[in-house]
Amino acid sequence: MPGWSRSFFDPSLVVALEAGRTFEEWLGGRIPAVDYARISADQSTRSAVLAKGRAPGTGIRHQHEENTETAAEFGVAIVKFYEDNGLTAAQPALVRPAFMEMVDALHCRRTTEGFPVLALVATEHERVWRLASDFTRVRQAVTVTDEGLFIERRSVFDLGSLRHAEATVTSEGEVRRAKERIERHVRRRAIDGGTPGGRRRFGWLPPDPRSGRKINMRRDPEEWPVLREMIDSALCGTSWNAIARRLNTRGVPTASGNRWSGATVRQALVNPVMCGYRAIHGELVRDPATGAPVVGQWDAPATVEEWKALVRLSRERGSKRGTRLTNGGPPAGVEPRSLRKYLFSGYLRCGASRADGLVCGSKMGGCARPTATNPANAVYVCAALDCGGTARSVRDVDRHLQEVVLALLDEQRGVAEEREPEWAGTPLLQSLINRRASLGPEQRTELEARISGLEAAREKHSHSRRDAAACWDASRWPVMSLEERRTAVGTVLRTVTVLPLPPARSRRAPFDPTLLRITAAT
Repeated sequence: MPGWSRSFFDPSLVVALEAGRTFEEWLGGRIPAVDYARISADQSTRSAVLAKGRAPGTGIRHQHEENTETAAEFGVAIVKFYEDNGLTAAQPALVRPAFMEMVDALHCRRTTEGFPVLALVATEHERVWRLASDFTRVRQAVTVTDEGLFIERRSVFDLGSLRHAEATVTSEGEVRRAKERIERHVRRRAIDGGTPGGRRRFGWLPPDPRSGRKINMRRDPEEWPVLREMIDSALCGTSWNAIARRLNTRGVPTASGNRWSGATVRQALVNPVMCGYRAIHGELVRDPATGAPVVGQWDAPATVEEWKALVRLSRERGSKRGTRLTNGGPPAGVEPRSLRKYLFSGYLRCGASRADGLVCGSKMGGCARPTATNPANAVYVCAALDCGGTARSVRDVDRHLQEVVLALLDEQRGVAEEREPEWAGTPLLQSLINRRASLGPEQRTELEARISGLEAAREKHSHSRRDAAACWDASRWPVMSLEERRTAVGTVLRTVTVLPLPPARSRRAPFDPTLLRITAAT
């Protein structure tokens, strides 16, 4: 599942405000702060097997809990929580939405809702930054006033010490070199014929630490005959969907415990591991001396000729490459590219309830679902492995939300023409300017740097809003590229929660726009 971000207020603050208490009464003399939590890979979302034993977001939740305990020890009250789940801090091209929102709030010394914040609490600084550019942002935000505070590892972090700070920063070159080392290690293991890691594949046994058996190395005696039957059926001309229907009718689950689909059948059968081969970044792993494809040490259910026949069959049925020759990421030094094909992918959130009663909240992405009457049919579906309870037609959702977006863009342009967009840091900037007037020339140096940082942040905020509005012209929408449209959508929409259909309503019922809950961008 792709990474996701969110922010929310402390539940006790929400309860206090709803009960009629003021923010100051709730604060009770404590230091107002923000909490930040991040995890690079949520293990519970990587496979359905892990999801059964660990709820999504567990790592993030544990960080929030520890940060809350730490805050209490220091007399700090966490006003707002920010989290980036499944997002690395070591990739320069990757944007962490919650991190950026948190830094802006801390720099302005108040949230977008107007609540004051002076401190930042995190389990460790590596959760907040890994790169020098991100450290600079955090340092500037925390030290914009003398009251700023950063607490990590249950102690106050000295952001003013350059030696201390430099020791905590990971350079972009170090990140690239680490990726290259990992890639070299993966390739050498592949040349040695070692089994690919990752999830367990259908047909192979899971790892057994006691016997030393590795994952995807030895055949599963129950699934192996079924896998061989799938290969034979495909070679005889049976469609991917027909094979999937047979498996589902017999109650045979995938390796992740889910139902089969035509796509999962095709992906399983055209994988080079079927014949003992392995691919990295789209290329078969070859012996450096002979140039021949390396044959792995794991049990293979198909011959090389059978696998090539399956790949040809996949191409004949419309697949661009016939097989997915990839291990999931770009080569070291190559920035990842978003391959969004649908306008609102990533903006939609699943509104279905999980077994524990909580709202899923996972991102929804678009995927093709061709039918006999509509080959171009596509749907937005929940991306969570343990949910998948919400889906909507791409055509219906896009048609409705495009109207909403166009209306919001027109409204935004009108507001931008009437007045300057509000900025949360205005009161702080004015107070520093007033303070500057009372200081001598020698005392102004550090204060000038803080003022300059705030002025730069104000200009960036103002220009981004004005430019987005000034450049907007509704007549351009039909000729805009998908990337341009998605950029425009991001200026006015934050998320759209898609509620599941009521129990008594048929899936063939007309599209109901009231089941889309829109949260506009602030």
